Amino acid sequence: METLDTCIWQNSNRICYMILPRGIRNEALDLEALSEKYSVSIVQVNGVDWNDDLTPWPAPGVFKKAKPFGGCAAAFLDKFVGEVIPETEKTLGVENAERTVLGVSLSGLFALWAGFNTDAFANIVSISGSLWYDGFVGWTKEHSLSSNINKVCLLLGEKEKNSKEKRMAGVEDDTKAVAEALSKNGGVKTFFEMVEGTHFSPTKPRLQRSFELVFG
Repeated sequence: METLDTCIWQNSNRICYMILPRGIRNEALDLEALSEKYSVSIVQVNGVDWNDDLTPWPAPGVFKKAKPFGGCAAAFLDKFVGEVIPETEKTLGVENAERTVLGVSLSGLFALWAGFNTDAFANIVSISGSLWYDGFVGWTKEHSLSSNINKVCLLLGEKEKNSKEKRMAGVEDDTKAVAEALSKNGGVKTFFEMVEGTHFSPTKPRLQRSFELVFG
């Protein structure tokens, strides 16, 4: 795992750790503008094994001949919280950080799952999160978010339910079910919004909207 490939520092204790798909990392996302507007440092977490590190338990792959998901999120989270965060915040000179973890697609699934499994974060952003993942909806109903979580932001494209892959086509209903379960978790502000577009595209307005909801 690599970090600080992209790191935008602001003079505040607020840090947003982003895990973005490789294909959109280099898009014109205006991260500098977001960072400055909301006084939030942005750190991109790279070097992630997408199908294994971000999935909470093993499951069959999607699409024809796709490899199975490895279900190694617990090991990845241990390294993230135990090594990446302390090293990053030491480099930035930040103490008592208010941390947000933001993910897209499978990393959106991971971001939300992490909120149940660590006290490290104050806010969770899941953009086009893969909340259709096998067994995840039921799992959220049986577990509780960390008491440290203040806000959860779920954004989903209006056309994502049109996927030809049967499991992914259930994402809208599954995300609504997760949002409903989270809203029952006392003290946690849960934002769930349908936005224009397909699976994580367009990305830029979704990032902007998530920052507005969480930091505005």
